[in-house]
Amino acid sequence: MHTIIQGIPIHADPTLSLADIRKIAIDLIQSWAWEGRPLGRIELIYDQKQIHIVTYEKPSTKIIPWKNCINEE
Repeated sequence: MHTIIQGIPIHADPTLSLADIRKIAIDLIQSWAWEGRPLGRIELIYDQKQIHIVTYEKPSTKIIPWKNCINEE
C-alpha cells in the first residue's frame, strides 16, 4: 500500500490497517522533526510477528559558487 502522510511517502504492507500505518508514521515524523532531521520516506514491513520500520532521510543538495582558479600563463 502506498500513501502519503504529512507530505511523507509511505510504503506499507497491505495487511496493516490504515489506522496503524497512520499512528506509526505520525510518531516517526514527530521524532524526526524533534531531532531536526529531514524525513524522506518510510517503509513498513509486517511479518506477522513484528513490524520492521525502515526510514530514509531526505536527500539534500547544495549549490555553491565555484570560481575557476586556473592560472593561465
